[in-house]
Amino acid sequence: MPKILIVEDDKNMVYLLKENLKVSGFVPVLCINGQEGIEAFKTGSFDLRLLDIMLPKKDGLTLAAEIRKENKEIPIIFLTAKSLDEDKITGFKTGCDDYVTKPFNIEELILRMRAILKRDKNQGTFEKDDKFVFNDYELNYPERKLI
Repeated sequence: MPKILIVEDDKNMVYLLKENLKVSGFVPVLCINGQEGIEAFKTGSFDLRLLDIMLPKKDGLTLAAEIRKENKEIPIIFLTAKSLDEDKITGFKTGCDDYVTKPFNIEELILRMRAILKRDKNQGTFEKDDKFVFNDYELNYPERKLI
């Protein structure tokens, strides 16, 4: 099950995310400020990060920039009330993979997360029967067999 780092200071949003992600097969780990978020990132292993931008102690943009210095491949999604075009552009320039504005549809967020995880080479989520066929070759990805 994919492990998700959530850095969000709104208690209602944290509850909504935590419960919906659990039901959807994710393992959520929660932090309530940017400083906790960077410490969790440095000590834990996560498949994806959900970051608010307006956070106490360290804002989400600074947090994302610090994460990107350590690892450029880690998926990051901003969840924020900041909806101006220049905010979105700044978010993408900082290195996010997606930018979702509040309020949002939780089902859409989960689908976006799954799409990012599926594209991520190192953290891909594949079903047991996923097989890739190319000419006379078949790759059974879950079993790591080339037939």
